[in-house]
Amino acid sequence: MILTAKSVLLNLLVVFAPLSIIQVFYLLQHTNFLKRSSKWILTIFPGISIVFCMMYPFVFNDEFILDFRRIPFILGGLYGGHWVAFGYLIVTLGFRYSIGGSGFITTLIFFGGLAIIISFLSPMFKKLDLKHKLLLALALDSVVGWFSAGFSLAFYDTGLPTNVWVVFNITSSIGIIVAILVYEVFISQFNLLNSVMEGQKLKVASHLAASISHEVRNPLTVSRGFLQLIDSDVKDPKTKGYMDLAIKEIDRATDIINDYLTFAKPYPEKYDVIEIERELYTSLNVIQPLATMNDVTITSHIELPSTIIEYEKKKFQQCIMNILKNSIEAMPEGGTLTVEATKKGSKVIITISDTGVGMTPEQLSRIGEPFFTTKEKGTGLGMMVTHSIISAMNGHLSFESKPGKGTTVTIFLEVKESSTTGFAEQSKKGIS
Repeated sequence: MILTAKSVLLNLLVVFAPLSIIQVFYLLQHTNFLKRSSKWILTIFPGISIVFCMMYPFVFNDEFILDFRRIPFILGGLYGGHWVAFGYLIVTLGFRYSIGGSGFITTLIFFGGLAIIISFLSPMFKKLDLKHKLLLALALDSVVGWFSAGFSLAFYDTGLPTNVWVVFNITSSIGIIVAILVYEVFISQFNLLNSVMEGQKLKVASHLAASISHEVRNPLTVSRGFLQLIDSDVKDPKTKGYMDLAIKEIDRATDIINDYLTFAKPYPEKYDVIEIERELYTSLNVIQPLATMNDVTITSHIELPSTIIEYEKKKFQQCIMNILKNSIEAMPEGGTLTVEATKKGSKVIITISDTGVGMTPEQLSRIGEPFFTTKEKGTGLGMMVTHSIISAMNGHLSFESKPGKGTTVTIFLEVKESSTTGFAEQSKKGIS
């Protein structure tokens, strides 16, 4: 069989056709099905491409075959990780053995080595930018292609001229580049879709907050005032308990309204000079009684002298307190709350970790959504407001969590230098 354009295009078609189906499943990413299956979707469709490539190969001398199976093998392995790579290896070897012919040993040697290499490179690959992803994938494809060509020419009578191997390997290299580009486009498209959908949710919540919060807060304030007057005249302990409970619930409702107002207007009404180290220690001192009540030990390592930001101090404190309070409440049986703050270049990195119940990946993906909460009596507004404040400060939040292992919240902020120090040393007392 001659390596014709028709045969090449047919084999490339069976490479890309199953991969394109991934886009359909990404469109379902907000359904329960996809949330449960998103980790294995990338595994299945490149695996199908591998099988299809071997079903429709280029056959030479009635026993030696060539195909583009290494394109989906490399793509799925790099994005999916070592388990995916070795899963593909089993599928590839099993199907290749069933076909027969003299190329099985070549497949075993080169795809076995490729799976091992991919298992080490996959974690690094996911962190690279597009340019370096393309270069790494191209390098893997080229190494496998040219070494397998040399091996086949040296040990097998393939009957293939050198120019056929050159065309085949160049085509494969183009194919892996296109495959990476297509998949990266899928990822960027649906990240953009996520951002748009999240933006619409926040916009709705913001409009709702701005339209009703003031009107609701005013009658609550009046009601609280009259309840306090009545409470001062009540003598019956049982009735007094009811009055105290009513006042507390009005205060809770007022706090929720205030959260809505902060979310609707995260940008500061006035700018304060905030010394970050001072505010962190102040927040830790304020939260200490709550931590003690919940048998939580606070440890801190905050070294940010002369580091300031310009923002509204009250809102910055609200942001820190929301995270600290959530961390303590995530440890109902007690635990350790660790606060660390360091500076790298123009960025301050504040890390707040707990040893609490942790969260699942699905719960992590929904943090900051309106009304999403893992607490029985929570509203979800606290983290929504925190996200809004940090974004208004040109910073961002990241979360890491494992069920039963705790949660780590990291805040990244842009800062500038200040010559003011002094308070932090006094504030450290009582916080280890």
